[in-house]
Amino acid sequence: MTTESPQAILKPHQRIVELDALRALAAINLLLFHLSYVYAVKYGFVSPLGWDWPYGKYGVEMFFILSGFVNSMSLMRRGKPVDFVAARMIRIVPIFLMVIVANLWITRQMPLSSEPLGAAQFFANMTLLPRVLGYECVDPVMWTLQVEMMFYITIVVLFKIGALKRYFVGWGTLCALSLVVCPLLDAATAVHHNAGWFVVLSSIRLLMLLDFVPLFAIGFLLYMIKTGTGEKWQNLAGMVVACGVFHSIDHGKHNPVATVLIIALVTLCAYGKMPLLRVRPLIYVSTISYALYLCHNNLGCVLMYRLNHSGIPANISFLMAVIFSFSLAIIVTHRIEQPITEALRRLWARYRTKEGSATVAAPAR
Repeated sequence: MTTESPQAILKPHQRIVELDALRALAAINLLLFHLSYVYAVKYGFVSPLGWDWPYGKYGVEMFFILSGFVNSMSLMRRGKPVDFVAARMIRIVPIFLMVIVANLWITRQMPLSSEPLGAAQFFANMTLLPRVLGYECVDPVMWTLQVEMMFYITIVVLFKIGALKRYFVGWGTLCALSLVVCPLLDAATAVHHNAGWFVVLSSIRLLMLLDFVPLFAIGFLLYMIKTGTGEKWQNLAGMVVACGVFHSIDHGKHNPVATVLIIALVTLCAYGKMPLLRVRPLIYVSTISYALYLCHNNLGCVLMYRLNHSGIPANISFLMAVIFSFSLAIIVTHRIEQPITEALRRLWARYRTKEGSATVAAPAR
């Protein structure tokens, strides 16, 4: 493992629009998955939909690899974890909290009303880490956001302790823990799931992202290759090892061939070699992807249920739910999310400017 100077890592890059397109594709993939396959399994259509889209897990896999690349780039270009964390929180938290509040009403509608949102679960979800506290996400899709939040914590900790300079040590240690801890806890689940030590270790497993660390590590190593940091063959070997770890603890849920294809796609996009994805509609969907992610599932299920049970055919109900989800995402993004985000960014920039001025003006001791 070689030690690289920060300058070697902090090479600037222009925005890579193909990566935005991948974010859009991941969001569309999840929408199709939840409103077709998952809805049919959990609630069922009055008459069969006639098709489904059972590939949601591959959208999540791609998103985590993509996140490993993009957020590594964001943190290292900023060079200051406080600015990275602030940017992420400003982007994520306000609209997320609004959606959680909205679910106080949404989860009382059919077909979700069998599990209405209680006070304890509500407040646990407001922390953004409900599963760590022993509660389920108010919207099942939000488990990926919890993982994303813990990735931010993980990468900032690695940055602060210098483990992103010696990144094979940092990510290698986490991958080794994944390879050991995840299978042991999985094997012990049937017998010891109520034991105190098992609950504690399971919470640590969640906090340390041990089930998904290899995917984020793949994205990070791809960014190292992109920036010319370290030996390319070592970074490639690290990606192969991370893939091996992921599929060793995955219990066959993901096809290794699909993982290779996803990595190839993300790599081509990172190098700007997928001009086919630079279409405006797809790039636009990337701008509303976060609102689409948050708003499509619970509300879409409620709408489809009402439409389908009022006599509207399953495919028409599905199409109307998709149109509604996109329309709502557009409104939320442009009328709520963007104004709030821009205002908070201005406040943060003003605060950081004042903080910097105060530091410069402070007398030397």
